[in-house]
Amino acid sequence: MAMVQAADSASVDEATLAMWAERYEQGEFPGTAGETIVRSQFGRPRLFAEPMIARTVRLRVDQGAQLARFARADLTSPSALIREAWDEYAERRERTAK
Repeated sequence: MAMVQAADSASVDEATLAMWAERYEQGEFPGTAGETIVRSQFGRPRLFAEPMIARTVRLRVDQGAQLARFARADLTSPSALIREAWDEYAERRERTAK
């Protein structure tokens, strides 16, 4: 398992990063302001800058576990995977409707 070296020389493993990401997805933000500094990533702007709506999706337990596992493997969030799946479905649906 890979380790990430933080600026203050603390080591953080992938399991911890995945746990933090999952807690963030659930709206949990532990710690105090200014405690963590996150550098911006290169590439496409984050989606939260775009107008979005929240929807509740009910998954079986095995589907939820699979979604979380795939998200961790792809270094993304479950929400991002669901949006990607929706985009692929909508594109396929639009092509077949023509």
